Amino acid sequence: MMAFLVVSALSLAAPHHAAQGGFPCTVPPNIPAEPASNASNLHPAHISIVMAYGDSITAAFSARSTLFEARDISWSIGTGSADQLTVPYLLGQYRQSTAAGKAVPLAGMSNKAVMPADIEHLPHDDYHPKTDLLNFAESEGAVHRGSLKEQWGFTLQHTPEYPNFDTRWKMMTVWMTANDVCGECKASSATDGMLVEWSSQMDQFLFNVTSTMKKVYVNLIGTFGLSDVARVQRANLECAIEHKIIDECGCVDKGNQSELELMDRNILLFNAALANMSKTWHAKLKAAGRDDIAIVYHDYMAGGEIGAELDRADLSLLDCFHPSAQAHQALAVGLWDSMICDGNRANGTICGNKPTIKNTIVECPTATTTLWVPNA
Repeated sequence: MMAFLVVSALSLAAPHHAAQGGFPCTVPPNIPAEPASNASNLHPAHISIVMAYGDSITAAFSARSTLFEARDISWSIGTGSADQLTVPYLLGQYRQSTAAGKAVPLAGMSNKAVMPADIEHLPHDDYHPKTDLLNFAESEGAVHRGSLKEQWGFTLQHTPEYPNFDTRWKMMTVWMTANDVCGECKASSATDGMLVEWSSQMDQFLFNVTSTMKKVYVNLIGTFGLSDVARVQRANLECAIEHKIIDECGCVDKGNQSELELMDRNILLFNAALANMSKTWHAKLKAAGRDDIAIVYHDYMAGGEIGAELDRADLSLLDCFHPSAQAHQALAVGLWDSMICDGNRANGTICGNKPTIKNTIVECPTATTTLWVPNA
């Protein structure tokens, strides 16, 4: 990203196109009171704190096609609006419908667009505590660069600022894969050590969460094949020229077809590791008698449909790489639907609907809907 920032600073920022949205649901009355401890009984209205960990995607770098991190519209942690749906915005509609939610509204959302902090040393210290709040994501963040450890340090420093943090239900979204895998196109990640180290640090992060926190619903996010970003870049002349100059994401910019295919196969290995971690931690928590934490792997991006649908409108007009505002909304709706659907997931569907980044359908919870917890 550093090279990109230098090149981009010399040019005019491209105009942005806001994603179209709208809250389509009717909030049901008589939502049950929040559970004392069981995460498998959580309704969206019960979440009162949100947190996020990740890289420049969750930092929302260039989502509005500028050099700013548009953290206020970040898919999993931004405040959002009726015209720019985010997961916290959707959660907040239900939170506000309850007596508890009116008394203690949703907290933790990042609420302002900012320039990346300490650009020369990214990803380190790319955190703006006054406005990022509990969005700890860092541009250029990667597990192998120590970002997950650093972001956990920010967590320990700032969560005590939230009244009754331990007793409130929290949602934590973790997506930090792209910068670890986008250079993995020369060898299998299963043999070069990258996957082992990444998995070890991710597992340590989950240990930190489960040993220091209570009442948490954790989202682990699978990644789509990044070769589809390369496909879009190479099909658009301005993107192709830009990415001959800059090196944004290793294999995505420079890889040949066989290297891109290997990168995508490595992404599947990382996704499988996350899925296995979710199952392993479910068993560990059950054995320990802990029902107050759920660690859930979401694969709605990992099946291939979303990557195959990517087109120029889904990427920043400035850098032809990071998700646009339109894509942030689609990612948010995808995670929301994956959390809300506690029913049919046959044949890779979410309640009968194929995951998509186009014409997304917002699932509407009933009063008795509970957040998805596999094998609960």
